[in-house]
Amino acid sequence: MLLLTSFGNVYAGTTLEEADSDSLYLGALKAISEKRHDEAKAILSNLIEKIPQHAGAWLELAMLQCELGNKAEADRLFLKMKQSLPLSEDQVQKLDILQPKECKVRSRKKHMSLSLEVGYDTNVNQGASNPTFIFGSGTEQKELVLLPEYQPKADRFATISANISTELAKEGTLGFAQVRARSYDAMTSYNTLALAAGLEHPWKWRDYSVKGTAMASILTLGGTLYQKQEVAQLRLMLPTRQASPWRFSTIAAYTNVQYPTLRNFDGHTWELRGLANYEAEKFQLQAGVAYLADRAHANRLGGHRDGYYGNLTLRRQLSQRSELELGWSQQLWQSEGIYSPNLIDVARRQRIQTLKAAMNWYVTNNQALQLEFRATNNKENISILQYNSKTLQLSWQWQNF
Repeated sequence: MLLLTSFGNVYAGTTLEEADSDSLYLGALKAISEKRHDEAKAILSNLIEKIPQHAGAWLELAMLQCELGNKAEADRLFLKMKQSLPLSEDQVQKLDILQPKECKVRSRKKHMSLSLEVGYDTNVNQGASNPTFIFGSGTEQKELVLLPEYQPKADRFATISANISTELAKEGTLGFAQVRARSYDAMTSYNTLALAAGLEHPWKWRDYSVKGTAMASILTLGGTLYQKQEVAQLRLMLPTRQASPWRFSTIAAYTNVQYPTLRNFDGHTWELRGLANYEAEKFQLQAGVAYLADRAHANRLGGHRDGYYGNLTLRRQLSQRSELELGWSQQLWQSEGIYSPNLIDVARRQRIQTLKAAMNWYVTNNQALQLEFRATNNKENISILQYNSKTLQLSWQWQNF
């Protein structure tokens, strides 16, 4: 808008033309700010074709070409402005000042982060809360005591994780990769290594912002490949007033999961999620609710299942370099079929609730310490699958933009 103001008296059209040109011009500026450069060039070229004396469109197009590294085209547009627009001497001087001497391509954005954690988990193996199990009915009812390896086992752990993302195209396409490794002091068979990589691309649809993500990941357990996963996700951000503290979005996602050593666990999940975010100066509240449809690929115990997920996160700045974070989430699952006919004659019903409390200290602009407590309570109608766990961990986080 500053560029249009500087040369605004060059163009004077009818009221209808002005309204149309302003709408196109604002649309081009928005596209530039959101890195939709090809769309911005098309809008500005269209505006210049309709209104050849629209100096703001000429100038924005020239500056955009320079930002993209096209100095010859930028210089041609500046020369064309001086030759074809009725500029005053003062405006020509301003144009000479604005014309860049160099047009270097902006370096692609990169973001890296590293995290180191140490902590204690009261139930590494998700051992059953109740050590006894009753099955059968009537006079055939029997009570068994679970073996020690199926009861809760506690251990200390250390975790290292790293993330990197980089801009792959000027339109905002990102590539990212993640690695996370956790090691236990004694229960080494539960050591995990997770690797993930994917792409993310944003675009506009009418007044909506859309972001698509595709990702693939693998997980090893005790040094053996345990899980493979592919995810496709589409996020739609609803338009809101710029001054509003609220932001709303919805996510549709598809996840395919394979277990190479447990093929009857394979399945895929469809998810539809709604998200709301409220942000004030020192306060942020996030909430979400989702419906999930999990479809088994083989003879999984209980077969298909449907579920719901909800979460609530509160962040409150306590001082310039400290922040309190509180979180709650709950997931419900209901299986369609009997879990194990003639042995466990019920359809599995599961409710997992997690509570989290954390303190964050921002040591520098790119380093932070976090002390986190997390409690998970998994309630089920099948006693041997119920479990509780609590973790306490201290982490150091570093990131570089």
